[in-house]
Amino acid sequence: MENLETIDNSLLKVPAAGLRLSEAAASGWGQRYVEVLVDCPGAQDLYTYALPADLSVQPGDILSVPFGSQQIGGIAIRLIDRLPADINSSHIRPIEDVVSQGFFPAEFWQLLQRVADYYHTPLMSVVRVALPPGLLGRSQRRIRLKSGLPPLDTALLHPAALQLLNLLQQQKSHDYAWQYLQRQVRSASRGLRQLLQLGWVESYLEAPAAVRPKLRQAVILVSSTAPSVSPRQQEVLDVLKRRGGDMWLQELLQVCNASSSIVKTLVQKGCVVLQQREVLRAESALQSADRPQTLTSAQSAALAAIQSTPGYRQILLHGVTGSGKTEVYLQAIAPLLAQGQSALVLVPEIGLTPQLTDRFRARFGESVRVYHSALSDGERYDTWRQMLSGTPQVIIGTRSAIFAPLPQLGLIVLDEEHDGSFKQDQPAPCYQRPHRCPVASRTCRLSADSRLGHARAGNLGEYAVY
Repeated sequence: MENLETIDNSLLKVPAAGLRLSEAAASGWGQRYVEVLVDCPGAQDLYTYALPADLSVQPGDILSVPFGSQQIGGIAIRLIDRLPADINSSHIRPIEDVVSQGFFPAEFWQLLQRVADYYHTPLMSVVRVALPPGLLGRSQRRIRLKSGLPPLDTALLHPAALQLLNLLQQQKSHDYAWQYLQRQVRSASRGLRQLLQLGWVESYLEAPAAVRPKLRQAVILVSSTAPSVSPRQQEVLDVLKRRGGDMWLQELLQVCNASSSIVKTLVQKGCVVLQQREVLRAESALQSADRPQTLTSAQSAALAAIQSTPGYRQILLHGVTGSGKTEVYLQAIAPLLAQGQSALVLVPEIGLTPQLTDRFRARFGESVRVYHSALSDGERYDTWRQMLSGTPQVIIGTRSAIFAPLPQLGLIVLDEEHDGSFKQDQPAPCYQRPHRCPVASRTCRLSADSRLGHARAGNLGEYAVY
């Protein structure tokens, strides 16, 4: 790759921070390096790149790096001050640019490093488990002209920077895909670097919408009675009314054993309306609203203990199947969502997620999402992006969901904690019950066991639900 040239900061009057970086490099400080997870099929290891003096990189940043004859995306995993003895510094290439800063929470990478250290496992093995497949390949780098800029003095701009600036100014949205700009402007990388240093543009990573969003037709009740409806049509209206006045079209037709022509007739008579709705891939049918139930004294005691616990604490909840542990989970989670926090519910097997998901969605609606290995790459990618948004949500998943990047995680529920599926002997990392290792030690507050009288070593608060 052609070496990136350093821009004359004194001529372009860049901010003071940029001057300090250049002065530090000129003073002879040692070269720093970054280990990068590259987005390339077949890449098995982390790759080391040199950090240009005028770039600031932190773990979790999305980078553009040279890889063979192409430029690809990568994730900065960790910074290092010196190269291993077996690596020749003359073979190390510099990163091209920082595409997006802070794409992942900084503590997320600290957690992955702790897991790798605790289980004596290569960091790359932990990263493969924690990240959804094809994360970078599904995202697009874009360049946007900053708003509210004063009149720009373009006299000293590099020709490539001037061409980029003109393209962005002419575009109505002042925004272009970086791949498009590279095709339009020769030496686009050099021009972009100058505009970024001047603070005139910004680079960001855009997660594209699904190519084919999943749409479903919902039937919404407008009037449950009409003078001219037939008995068969009235039966459909009655079912819709009993289900809360809102059902998926296919579900309504199956329940009533009716044809779509009946629903079309009801639409024409003004009794119902049809509405196209986009749903998350793998989302289940609409759930009837569920309200909090009155708790028993034992449930109330357990809930009070959970809600009054300061900081991090493990609580073991005893109770036979059907004793009401799930209701305790639901009422423990509800105030967290209201406070802007999220919750993580882990189950031992994928087959247990649908029933639990239905119960949670009936209470919390669209705030509930599923994450496990049986989902398609696209489904896992969708859920991952939603978790990064920081909105309050409930994630239900199997063991691997413990790595969910939830910025405000207030509670972890480990359902059926005694189940052997929570154990693993291959492949690495063989992280076991999350509350007994660093994976969840920062945030886990609740674990559950469906076996009455089960004892657990350690400083646990124990409560029985009968």
